[in-house]
Amino acid sequence: MSVQPGLHRQYCSVAAPTQLWLDADGRLSGGPTFTGLLHGDTRMLCRASVTVNGMEPEQVSVDPAPGGVLRVRGLIRGIAGRTADPAVELLQTWTVTPGVVRHGLRISTSLEELDVELAIGLAADFTDMAGIRLSRFRDPQDPVADDAVLRWHDDGRNLTVSAPGSTGPGQQLLWRGTAGRGRPYEAEWQAVLDDHGGAVVAAAPSSLTFPAHAVPSGPLQTLLENSLDELDGLRLATRQLPDAPFIAAGAPWYFTLFGRDSLWAARMLLPLDAGLAVGTLRVLAEFQGTKSDPDAAEEPGKILHELRSKELVLESEGLRLPPVYFGAVDSTLLWLCLLSELWHTGKADDAVRALLPNARRAAAWLLASANPDGTGTAGGSGFLTYQDPTGHGLSNQGWKDSADAMQFRDGRLADGPIALAEVQAYAYQAALATAELFDATDADAGDATAGELRDFAAALQQRFRERFWVEDAAGGFPAMALDGGGVPLDIPGSNMGHLLGTGILSPEETRLVAIRLLSPELFTGYGIHTMSNRAAGFWPYSYHCGSVWSHDTAIAIRGLLADGFTAEARTLADGLLTASESFGNRLPELFAGAPASQSGDAVPYPASCHPQAWSSASAVVVAQALGALA
Repeated sequence: MSVQPGLHRQYCSVAAPTQLWLDADGRLSGGPTFTGLLHGDTRMLCRASVTVNGMEPEQVSVDPAPGGVLRVRGLIRGIAGRTADPAVELLQTWTVTPGVVRHGLRISTSLEELDVELAIGLAADFTDMAGIRLSRFRDPQDPVADDAVLRWHDDGRNLTVSAPGSTGPGQQLLWRGTAGRGRPYEAEWQAVLDDHGGAVVAAAPSSLTFPAHAVPSGPLQTLLENSLDELDGLRLATRQLPDAPFIAAGAPWYFTLFGRDSLWAARMLLPLDAGLAVGTLRVLAEFQGTKSDPDAAEEPGKILHELRSKELVLESEGLRLPPVYFGAVDSTLLWLCLLSELWHTGKADDAVRALLPNARRAAAWLLASANPDGTGTAGGSGFLTYQDPTGHGLSNQGWKDSADAMQFRDGRLADGPIALAEVQAYAYQAALATAELFDATDADAGDATAGELRDFAAALQQRFRERFWVEDAAGGFPAMALDGGGVPLDIPGSNMGHLLGTGILSPEETRLVAIRLLSPELFTGYGIHTMSNRAAGFWPYSYHCGSVWSHDTAIAIRGLLADGFTAEARTLADGLLTASESFGNRLPELFAGAPASQSGDAVPYPASCHPQAWSSASAVVVAQALGALA
């Protein structure tokens, strides 16, 4: 299996559904590293190489700015000045907006006069996201040229480049002029991108702001400002419901609607933006399952996992997922939890009532899936489980969805059907919250009643206490999961943090979880390991078996706050805030599980996406724990 492309040294700017990725030197080079101008699930422009008088600039700095801006400052070393100082500077300003990217260039010089030849070499390959992840790039295509306009077309996808004043032939833009001391030479070109067959479109601009009376200072303020800017760039909608915004899961690979990711982002952001919660709930309800389809993992009432414009095929991972794929055991439960939390805000009563029919169908799915005779529990455990029957879907269908995520202490992989600890907690919380909602809105008539949901929750809590709790030398803890034979995975994992705040634990069980989460085997000083460092399969660079995920730690913080463990929540929040300073005051998707005692900075996980919906939204949870937001 090939190693994923590294992203940690790349610079990006996103304005969904458009992305710009530059290499570590601030170039859109088309070389071995991942760069490009992307729209939806396609890289359209793969190269835009810049030369001044035939020479490439040497990067000095790359600075991101709010509003989708990247400024790349470089020097032209081959042009001599009157002293040993560099004589020519090139400032490139990339501005990314949905469907339009502008590239401004300004040449400044200390010389009295300099003849300038500014050239941009372009190439467009229209490689889809799956091809990029597998390093299978298409050959560049020839454009249609018309004066200073270049046009590429590929299967409903269009790229148009316009360059006023350019005289370049073929796929090159070329400007000639003069610059001098105090008289810079400037040029600009822009790319317009569209995809008529894309599943997603740009959403309306965000009103997401931090309350003026509560804006913190220092690193926390910078983290919040950066995170809200990143979330603005991730706002999307679907063609079916353009007025229902949601947050795309992350750039570059998951730049679309993901049930779990978008729901968690909306839950974390609910104190700031109820409208985003409404949009996320509405768009997921639009695609709610109506039939049984094993290939798509669809079931009546189920909420989807991901939405794409076409089938996703990753042969190296054995995946072939249809455009609308439901292979997540938790999305339906998280949808019900968010609906209830939105109702409790009192800000969107009409929207909540309009979604009650979808809530009844989701609750019916929950009860059927947890029933020993239902579709979700092969083996009759009474827990919500998952197992891919097709051989080409996701083998793990919780948030830890890589193939090796569910392990025993000795490194053996668990066989399915698997019952995840956090999924039972989500189910417990969803059942009680939905029962309360049904009572309050007189929505008892339908497939699921409030009484049935309460009875289910009570029985589930008892079963969970009997089956999931295990002990080791350090004491008791809830297992990450049960395997297909009902055997608990006998090593602590971060999953236990998701149980907090759901109500499934007793006060004493909550205390034990809080102690274990902050123990050295799980807490690195920056965040929580996905799996105990005592496990045979632990590796700090493993995607789900030793790394630290920003949102995973934030969910534990959120639960600790809900359960009254404010000091413990603050300790974890301080860790995430410190980690963010290693990543430009931003929170990436994940980072390596190297302990703070061994490194002065948090260590990157090279293939980590950034920005990532629930990671950026985690900044709000950090602010809550540190007292900056109620």
